[in-house]
This record gives sequence, structure tokens and C-alpha cells, in this order.
Amino acid sequence: MTAIRNHTRILGLERGTAVLAFVTCSTFACGIAALTQSILTGLIAAAGLLAALVLTLGTLPGEISR
Repeated sequence: MTAIRNHTRILGLERGTAVLAFVTCSTFACGIAALTQSILTGLIAAAGLLAALVLTLGTLPGEISR
């Protein structure tokens, strides 16, 4: 049996990893915006989370970071 390889990548990441990162970032940003009742705070939180995800995913070894 041969392995099925899906080489679809978004910004150098596997599609599933990119989608999971986007959903996580969006969920936390919406939660922060709801708790603070401020869209500006939510946007700032989203930008910070996105920057943290880019830095974190870029440091992972192996296939996931390429």
C-alpha cells in the first residue's frame, strides 16, 4: 500500500496546520474582543496572535516548517 501525499501548502505550511492556526487565532481574537467589548482590542489581539503563530510555526523542525 502506498502512502497518499498531499503537498498542498499555504505560506509554506501544510494546509491543515494553516487552517488550524487561522481558526485558533480567530477564536481567541473574537473571545478577547467579546470580553473587552472592544473591536480595536480584538484586532490588536489578532495581530499579536498572528505574529506569535508565524514565529512559532517558523521554528518547528522538519516538514511542518517548510
